[in-house]
Amino acid sequence: MTEGARSHPSGLSRHFADAVGREFHYLRTGSGPVAVLLPAFPWSAGSLAPLAEALAGEFTVVVMDLPGCGNSHSLGGTPTLRDYAGAVAESLGALGIDRCHLYGTGTGAQVALEVAVRHPERIAGVVLDQLPLLEDSQRSELAERFCPQFDPSWDGTHIATIWWWCREQSLFRPWYRPGAATRLDADEPPPDVLQRRAADVLRADDGYGDGLRAAFAHSPAGLLDRLEVPWTLLTSTADPLTPPGGHIPAPGPRGTVIHLPPGPDRSLQLRALFDATGGADRSLRIPSRTSAAGAIERGYLTTPPGQVLMRRVAGTGRPLVMLHASPTSSALLEPLMRELARGRPVIALDTAGNGDSDPPTGNSPFDIGDFAAIVVEALDVLEIGELDLYGTHTGALIATDVTLARRGVRRLILEGVTMFDDGDRPDLLPRAELLANYLPTFEPCWDGTHLTAAWHFRRAFTTYWPWFRRSREGIRWVPMVELAAFHRSFVEVAKRLDTYHLPYRAALAYPTAQRLGRIEVPTLIAAHPDDPLQAHSPEAAGLVPDGRWDALPDDLSGVAQLYEDFLSGP
Repeated sequence: MTEGARSHPSGLSRHFADAVGREFHYLRTGSGPVAVLLPAFPWSAGSLAPLAEALAGEFTVVVMDLPGCGNSHSLGGTPTLRDYAGAVAESLGALGIDRCHLYGTGTGAQVALEVAVRHPERIAGVVLDQLPLLEDSQRSELAERFCPQFDPSWDGTHIATIWWWCREQSLFRPWYRPGAATRLDADEPPPDVLQRRAADVLRADDGYGDGLRAAFAHSPAGLLDRLEVPWTLLTSTADPLTPPGGHIPAPGPRGTVIHLPPGPDRSLQLRALFDATGGADRSLRIPSRTSAAGAIERGYLTTPPGQVLMRRVAGTGRPLVMLHASPTSSALLEPLMRELARGRPVIALDTAGNGDSDPPTGNSPFDIGDFAAIVVEALDVLEIGELDLYGTHTGALIATDVTLARRGVRRLILEGVTMFDDGDRPDLLPRAELLANYLPTFEPCWDGTHLTAAWHFRRAFTTYWPWFRRSREGIRWVPMVELAAFHRSFVEVAKRLDTYHLPYRAALAYPTAQRLGRIEVPTLIAAHPDDPLQAHSPEAAGLVPDGRWDALPDDLSGVAQLYEDFLSGP
């Protein structure tokens, strides 16, 4: 079955597609005339998900991650606003959308305006919500001051600064000039919205300001007069960029200007405006994808419990399916995927509740079997028969249960297997103590302290084992991880702070020894010398009837060669 062929149970589904060699990500929901929504830079499509769902009863709604935002690839270099508009037009073409309603908010409205000017044949009508109406001097100042650098630091101050930057934009216009005269007349976003915005900045990394700088360098002056399609300008006192009293253009024969009070339901206005223009397509297509040799493509596998993110390198032969450690994602497996994909197709999945996969449905606590069942569903969607399977840490436990639950696994690699003490083995990890202390919760807080606490929680993993034993006895005498690598892994955690603990808790409750004894396929258990789980990995290998143990070399190519020898050996 092809990716996305099933409908998503919630009605709002996530998809990837390719446009001129660039991978882009979008949300889709509803049915009827096509309406395309563009968020402001640097926010992801999720920022407009509530609006999309409100419109879904009457329209086929597509919300795009603009290039470099959310899960869409960046354009590279120093893109201009015209480059972004061209990318949106290419994406419309990739989805088979010949004509649509178009909506943009904030700097996304600037992109929407440029698309409508350059491609009027594609646009039935355009709605520009809080279009920045700036003088040249204001644009120059914003280009210089609006987007500070957020260089990672071990003390986590950049995390606090990112939160501050996201929050201050809802308080002052512009955010860096706080005062009574610049205070916005609007409600402050709730902490969960600010958490999503901070995660959007983190995932965009150094390129988070590319779109903003392109927008500030681009003047919309005169563009409204050039529009050949019906347009509507929505203005508000809560506009975070346009200064109070800014010049509002005359509507002209094709235009309408509507001033809205803070906090209205935009869907009411959009329904009326879209209905008034008409003429949009009533369908779009899920385009087929052809990957370049060796390239990692992303896609979603829609299963009954929800969507599972997949990374895949195409190839021939028996596929290798890879499951990552919690609480990160398959993004951290990409270097090893590339090494192992030289002789086979390789597929890596974000486990449920981690990365970009939906969490399991139902009531927690979940066990490893629940997570394994979702992997089995994903493999069924892919119509995979025989396969080899790799799992690391929590992913190793899930891989074990997948092997026990599904026929077709031929070889199994388990990296970093967890063995627990249930009162009879004080030399093993203390299960009860881990369940009590290992999994703090990080409820979003208005001041962002939860996100800083999560940074230091993950930092403690690199210096202590277990992380909560911050004493001499708990010191990890291992080389320090590089800051850039640590920051990349933290981004994956920050995306799913609400559900990161679900697979972790399942792993801590897993009866490892009992399950390993039931494996009937050739199994390699391995661990790095500085992995705290290495000490009992040889014992774990001895529990598998056809198991073997190996210490992993320090270099990635050596690890890949050891795994390749096992997978292709007799």
